[in-house]
Amino acid sequence: VTDANHHLAEVEVEFTGVQTQDFEVKLPVWRSGKYKILDLAKNIRYFSVSDAQGKQLRWQKKDKNSWNIIVNTPGVVKVKYQIYANQLTDRVSHIDATHAFIDASGVFLYSESQRDKALTVKLNVPEQWRSISGMESGYKHLFSAKNYDQLVDSPIESGVHQYDSIQVDQQLYEIVIWGKGNYDMQRIKADIEKLHFQAKVIWKSFPFKRYVFMIHTGDNLRGATEHINSTIIHVDRFGFSPDEKYRKIIGTFAHEFIHTWNVKSYRPAGISPYDYSNENYSDLLWIAEGTTSYFDNLLATRAGIYSIEQYLEILAEDIYRYQTKPGTKVMSLKESSFDTWLNNDNNRMHNTTVSIYLKGSLVSWLMDKHIRELTSNRKNLEDLHYLLYKKYGNQKDGYTAFHVKQLLKKLTGQDFSEFWKEYVEGTKLIDFDELLSFYGLQFEPIKPDEQQPSIGVRLKDNNGLVQIITVDSNGPAWLAGLAAGDTIIAIDGLQVNMGTIQNHIENLVIGQSYSVHYFSQGVLKKTTIKSIKAAVESKIVAIDKTTIKQRIHFESWSKHAFKSLLKSET
Repeated sequence: VTDANHHLAEVEVEFTGVQTQDFEVKLPVWRSGKYKILDLAKNIRYFSVSDAQGKQLRWQKKDKNSWNIIVNTPGVVKVKYQIYANQLTDRVSHIDATHAFIDASGVFLYSESQRDKALTVKLNVPEQWRSISGMESGYKHLFSAKNYDQLVDSPIESGVHQYDSIQVDQQLYEIVIWGKGNYDMQRIKADIEKLHFQAKVIWKSFPFKRYVFMIHTGDNLRGATEHINSTIIHVDRFGFSPDEKYRKIIGTFAHEFIHTWNVKSYRPAGISPYDYSNENYSDLLWIAEGTTSYFDNLLATRAGIYSIEQYLEILAEDIYRYQTKPGTKVMSLKESSFDTWLNNDNNRMHNTTVSIYLKGSLVSWLMDKHIRELTSNRKNLEDLHYLLYKKYGNQKDGYTAFHVKQLLKKLTGQDFSEFWKEYVEGTKLIDFDELLSFYGLQFEPIKPDEQQPSIGVRLKDNNGLVQIITVDSNGPAWLAGLAAGDTIIAIDGLQVNMGTIQNHIENLVIGQSYSVHYFSQGVLKKTTIKSIKAAVESKIVAIDKTTIKQRIHFESWSKHAFKSLLKSET
């Protein structure tokens, strides 16, 4: 670290045993866990190369992330450069006076020809700092990895931290927290232990001896990234309480922890092995992310971190978002998985895409139900992922859709080609009434006697003005010519702002037309809009009269007693 206040450090990478005259070094253009090209080489300056004697070597930049070095004498090549480490929210790198967070993909160069060589990393940081990583460390601020891929998937957190650990079975869990926040370390430790035992039920064994939870707390921080035997989680400094906020954080803990198996141990073809210079395409990212999203809240519920009522509330919210997103009828999970690397604006995404996380989790739930149904509840989705772990764990080549369908047939004796065609490759809508009924559950409207009007938009506050974020395709606002970015200033001749717009919409008469004044690209316009009935928000409750089979399904799935949902039996 050379200038912490300005996020600067000097990096020296020493390559040994170089035999070729032309020696190429690279920096990844993306980091694992984030399906987005970040062009990380933009942070490198003052690039220089020398041999073992310190003699400068000639080099030339080939493309945005590659340098070609002319080696006069075989042996050692030393590359030096300055790195600008100020990508905290992307969880790539961040240096200041209190810490240095390093994801190797954004900091350390590699050579494809030496990618499989063992390596060491030594940090020159203030002596009072603590340095921690999922990598082995024999000495303070020194780490070793079996190859570059392990380094890339083992971020380093060095600095002034809160630290604690807990031993569960044969596994050591370390928790390091950078930043001030309203966290309760003892509560976090207790819940990590609960998640450990729930994961053990599914995967039986652990692909690690120690696991590091790295937590950054700060204003408006959010998001997380999984790694081989560690995770980096961003939390708003006041995000650990009250309980409603804390549950979401633990849901994130569960999600990243599950990735230790589903993604880091076994992952789809296309992202195994990693190609650091290009997008890594797969049509199965919905399993990598969506199934993980299905398991995370379920495991937290089984662990007792969520109550069963809280879990059903989360499910109901997810179903509502799925049902009210126009893109659900447009894009398949297969297509969404492959196109994850593409960026669209919010309105386009809302109307023409689906989320591998949201839809992927709900289709995973549906698949779970189908497996249970076909095997008289003897097998389930957990068995599928145990088989994926046993067969494809730590395999260089990932699994394909063909492999998944093979394992599904092995589990159930049935062909899942039709299911795949309809829900993965197609856009068939999930019948949630049937899915819920399998578990003795049903929808119940939150406000059964109220009919809420809607104009088919999502809005945000723009300095008090009402700005449109998204417009539902073929909805009232869409048909009236309103678009994302427009600003609504009056409805039916009455001025509106963010403080009053909701009251105006709630008092519209369903089916009646109203005049709307708005600005579009700075031009005042007028249109007519007809309100429609808003989608009904529902909660999930127990069916009063259920069969023994439905109760067995529910209890096997949730690990909670069905009678706990029945008010008369509580």
